[in-house]
This record gives sequence, structure tokens and C-alpha cells, in this order.
Amino acid sequence: MEQVAAGNEAPHPALRLREIRKSFPGVVALDGVSLEVLPGEVHAVVGENGAGKSTLMSVASGALAPDAGTVEISGRVLERPSPATARALGIAVVYQQTSVLDELTVAENFAFSMPPERRPPLRRAGRAAREQLAAVGAELDPSSRVIELSTAERQLLEIAKALALEATVLVLDEPTEALTATESERLFAQIRAMRDRGTAVVYISHRLAEVRALADRLTVLRDGRAVGTFAASDVSDEQIVQAIVGAPVEHAFPPKGGGARPGETLVVRGLCGPGFHGIDMEIAPGEIVGFAGVEGNGQRELIRALGGLEPSSGVVRLGDRTLDLDNATRALASGVVCIPGDRLAEGIFPALSVRENVTMASLGQVATAGIVNRRRQAAAAREQAGPLRIKAPSLETPVSSLSGGNQQKALLARSLLAGPRVLLADEPTRGVDVGARSDLYGILRAAADSGTIVVVLSSDSLELQGLCDRVFVFSRGQIARELKGEEIDEEAIAAAAIGSTLGSLTREGQERRLARLRRFAAGDYAPSLAVAAMIVILGAYTSAHSDFFLTQRTLTNLMLIASALAFVSFAQLVVMLVGGIDLSVGPLTGLVVMLLSFLADQGTHGVAMVLAIAAVVGLAALVGLVNHLLSDAIKLGTVLATLVTFIVIQGVSQTLRSAPGGSISGGLVGVVTTRIGPIPVAFLVAAVLAVAAEIALRWSRIGLELRAVGSSPERARFLGARLHTTSALAFVGCSLFAALGGIMLAAQVQIGDPLVGVNY
Repeated sequence: MEQVAAGNEAPHPALRLREIRKSFPGVVALDGVSLEVLPGEVHAVVGENGAGKSTLMSVASGALAPDAGTVEISGRVLERPSPATARALGIAVVYQQTSVLDELTVAENFAFSMPPERRPPLRRAGRAAREQLAAVGAELDPSSRVIELSTAERQLLEIAKALALEATVLVLDEPTEALTATESERLFAQIRAMRDRGTAVVYISHRLAEVRALADRLTVLRDGRAVGTFAASDVSDEQIVQAIVGAPVEHAFPPKGGGARPGETLVVRGLCGPGFHGIDMEIAPGEIVGFAGVEGNGQRELIRALGGLEPSSGVVRLGDRTLDLDNATRALASGVVCIPGDRLAEGIFPALSVRENVTMASLGQVATAGIVNRRRQAAAAREQAGPLRIKAPSLETPVSSLSGGNQQKALLARSLLAGPRVLLADEPTRGVDVGARSDLYGILRAAADSGTIVVVLSSDSLELQGLCDRVFVFSRGQIARELKGEEIDEEAIAAAAIGSTLGSLTREGQERRLARLRRFAAGDYAPSLAVAAMIVILGAYTSAHSDFFLTQRTLTNLMLIASALAFVSFAQLVVMLVGGIDLSVGPLTGLVVMLLSFLADQGTHGVAMVLAIAAVVGLAALVGLVNHLLSDAIKLGTVLATLVTFIVIQGVSQTLRSAPGGSISGGLVGVVTTRIGPIPVAFLVAAVLAVAAEIALRWSRIGLELRAVGSSPERARFLGARLHTTSALAFVGCSLFAALGGIMLAAQVQIGDPLVGVNY
């Protein structure tokens, strides 16, 4: 195995990393790593979990600033690292942990990821997204929210976004972990086409078959250092693995079980749920049973239902006991442990340590009278973490700081420590390195040999072939075929998954209609319609008991009162859009009333009135800026920061007037209470602003950025969002709306009352 001298083939690599160093508390992630990727080549980067692969690419993409070293993209140095700057230089990244924004639609995610010069108008973003998604074989509704998508669908969206950038350097970090074989082949075709067009592709994967099929060269990382760069055609799998691990590794799957073990049989009869129906099966202790099929055919929903994560009806028995699978807690109490496929959303606790994550499902084993024994907890965690080779500075390290593969190992360790009678594993080796996979297979087989029932859902047919005693292949929500023993191979699994015609088109149509109904119910407008319906019902009830309710005077007064409330509501909503809250809007509204009772009293009119209003609006903007600085720059958090402002503003108001006094200019009152027919102009202004704000939120860049930051600040930053600027705009906008609410309120109360804003 001869090392290639990188850089001889081309004087100007598409990507050049020189002596990159990066440390985190307790660990050196990268220790002088250099890498050159040439135009028109696929360059694989391989290594164990925690070797530094993803960290290196985060440095290359500007998401992390290196402690030392330089990054060059297309011959230009990345001077001030940021994702937006790196993207402008020509690099696009598909992260292992997807950067899609859950609360935005597919089309909005696609548009937000594009640089300004290539961003399609939002009204045409759906069409552009659909075209790019089709290129990777994804049939997604552009109007669907990302939170509704499966892990595989999110990954396809992430890939489509990156391909649409037509970058000079494309980085793919474990892109096929959630994809089917067909989806992976479509991606490989796209990668080869991009390579042929001169794009440099960095491909990070634990799957050596993919590396062999795609890579021209490969670089091996071990313990944060580059072992070497090699021509892919010159090295064998065994040599690659030995370079990765530093020693020979036995890759064979453990021998399959020799028959049933003593224990309780899992019996499923007539199980139905979202995406599957009529499921009958029996699984004996000692068996490892696989679930296979094209994504979306019910196998994932079934394994989640067995783990109490999805609703279901039917009978599930373990031995003589009928299991209560209404929720995951009851399933766990029954001895059923599920390893979810999405470790970030449903698996790990990012803020907690490795020790706490590993023992979370088995606290009863390490606690006495409800008090956790830290020493016993650490010993239990260490006993499970050892065989899985979890790479972390210590058990006290936050699990969020680990690589994706090591997070997956921590999740597996937690599930095994719980002592399951039935272990349900949804993609258990997702992101796990080649050295640890064989250990994991041995652990799963040992669990089965001890009498545990093991069910594995995997998109890797080779994994199912080597590990499972039986495989159920799903199609259209039912078991299409059962494979046993020698029948289990990749071709048989693929043929059964694609060739089956089981199912009902009528049922599929019904499920699509139900999905649309659920989407509407979870959308933005359903709550508003529900509130509107309640208002109509309440109004009808009130009018039936009062002859005065529907009179012009009553309705006019209601609209006038509602206008002030509307502006204060707009204020709070702006901050909530970015994931914060402003406790000071009420006191600020009251302070505006108080100031107007001095600056715009009965003798004020004309230019003086305009200056008075400008003064209170300017002061409100200053309050918003202070809230931003306290929460964002000083890092007090929005609740504490705005609570401080709340106290100060309310104190100022009560200092100005200890009791109600003063008066508001009749000119201001007249302007605010002006009516067009029975409708106050203030109410019309609030309605127009509401419509304009809705349009801006849906169709403008700033509206999209507000919602993106609120969905996930860190992911939005990866996509180029201006976090500090957006936060400042949100807080200042909030305070300006509150000031408008205060002006409306001043015209109604017509007196300086220090407590008038408290109710808001």
C-alpha cells in the first residue's frame, strides 16, 4: 500500500487544508491535518468515529474556525471563517447531522439555502425544489414541513440543496446512512456526473463498498491525524481497515443462532397502525429478525409501534402477557426497548453527559430511594461503553460534543443496559465505524443467544443477510415475504421489496387524504381558524343574551380595544418567531402612555405632536436594542434579559407618576379614534399591518430568516443566517409594535396611568 504524494497532479487543488489544528475541552480533534482535493476527483475521507473527519469538514466549510492552519477553496484563502463566506468561495456541504430547518417547508428550506444571486423567488421555489429533488429520486411535496419528513427524506432534501449550488467543492458526510439502495445509486450517478464536470467531491463514509465504488483517492484519519493519502485502486478493504484502526480487524458476522433459546415468544396478531395493517408474526427468543423494504412501506412505523412510539391496534403478547404499548414508558416497563432511527430528535439528550445518557433508561439500577448513586452510575455506564469503544474524553463529556457515530454508540449502550426482553433496533449501525460494527454485531448476537428477542430494521441488505436468522420484507404496509436461512441475500430482499403487489390502492388513497388533513391541522392557519370559530360562537351566544351586543357602538368600541391588543400581540409574535420572548412589552406599552401624558398633553398639536410621537417611538426602539444586547451579547437569555427591562421600565413609569394623572391631547385621541363608517381607522391599520406582515413572513427574505432562526439558530447559521442582526431586528421590531400599541391605548384611556400596561 503506497502513499500518494498529494498535489502533484494539479498545481491548484480545489480544496487545500494545511496543518489544521482544532481542540475542544479535553480533546484534540485535529492535530496538524493536511488535505488536498483535486478538481474532477472523488476524494474519500475515512476513519473511526471521533477520528476528526466531520470536524475537518466543518473547518473546511467555515462552520468552525481552526486554532491553527489555513483553508484554501479554489485557490482563495478562507480569511474569516463562516458558512456564508465558504459557500461564496464555492464549497457546499451535506452534513451528517442534517442542517434542514424543521419549521420551514421543503420549498422554503431549498430557497433559504441558496445564495442571493441564485435564490429563486419564493413563489417559484416549490417548482425549483421539485426539480432538484427529482434528480436524487425524492418525491416530496414542496409545501410539506420538514418536521413531517422521515430521516431519509430529510437526507435527500439536504443532498438536493447541496447539488443545486453547483459548487466547485462538494462535501458529503455519510450521505447514504438513511438512504435505500435505489436512492444511493441515484446519488452515486449524480456524484459521478459532477466529477466528470470537474467538481471536487469529498466523500466521508464508513461503508467501504461505497468508497471503493466512488473514490479516486482516499485519506485516512486516526486520532485527529492524517495517516496518509492513497490511490483507491491500490489498496484492499483489509488494508484500509488496518490503516483506520491501526490493527487488523475481523469483519465476519458472528455465527447465526443454533435455534430457539429458553424464554418468551413475541406474538403479534392483527396489528394495525399508520402505514401498516394486518401484521401477524411470531418471533422466538434467540432470534434476530430483520425488517426490510423500500422506505415508506410500513416497516419503520411497525417497529416504532412495537416500541410504543406510534399508535396501533391489535394484540401483542410476550409469552402469556399481553403488552401495553400505548407509549414508550409502558413499553419499556414491559421489557421492550426501542432504539429510534433519529438519534438527535428522539435518542440522545444533548445537554447531558455520556454517563447520564447511557444510564437514562435504567436509573432504577443505580439509585436507592430515588437518589442516584454517581459511582454506581459511572460503573454501569463504563461497563456498557467499553465494548462499544465510545470515544470521549471522559464519561462526563456532554454527549452533544461527540461525533455522530459515538452518539449512536451511547444510544446503543443505554438500550442494552436497560436489560431488554425485546430489543427493537432501527438502523443500529447508522454512522458507526467499521471497527465498531463487528463489535456491535457480536453484542446483538450475544443478546439474542441469552434469550433476548432482537428485531433489526436496516436499509443495508448485506447487514440483514449477515446478521439475521429471518427477514420480513414489507410492501404497502404488509409483510410481502418471509426469508429464512439461506434464502436471505441481497437479491432476494430487493426482489421481494420491489416486486410485491400487495396492498390496496383505495387504502393508499385514504391514507393520502388523511395525511393532507393532518398536515392542515398541524399548519399555521388551523389554530387561527379555530380561534375565529370560537369568536363567532361566543359572539352568537352573547348576542342571543344581549340586545346591545351587535349594535354599532358596541362593535366599534370592541374594534378600538382590539386594535391596541393587536399591536401588542404583533410585538410579542415578532420575538417568538426567533425563539424568544419579551416580558417587557406590557410595561413598555404603559410607559408610552405615561410619556404621552407629558409630551402630548392637551396643549400639544401640530409639529410638537409629531415630535412627541417620534420621541416615544425612538425610545421604544432603544429599549428593543437594549433587550437584544442583554439577551444576545451579554447572554442573559431572553426571559431574564426582558425581566430586567420589565422591572426598570415599570419602575420608571411609577416614578413619573405614582397615581393616574395628566391627560392625552384631544388631537391624538381624535386621530386614533377616527372612523370610516363604524370601523375605527386604528383597527383598519392593524388589519392592514397583519396582512402585510403575513405576506412578508411568507414571501420576503427577512421573514424567511426570522422563521429560520426560530426553527434552529445553529442550523440557520450554517446556512448563512445573520443571527445577531436578525435578533436585533426582532427585538427592535417588537418594541416598535409595542409603542404603536401604547399610542392606541393612550387614545383610549386618555390619562397617564402607571399601571395601564401591566395587563399586557
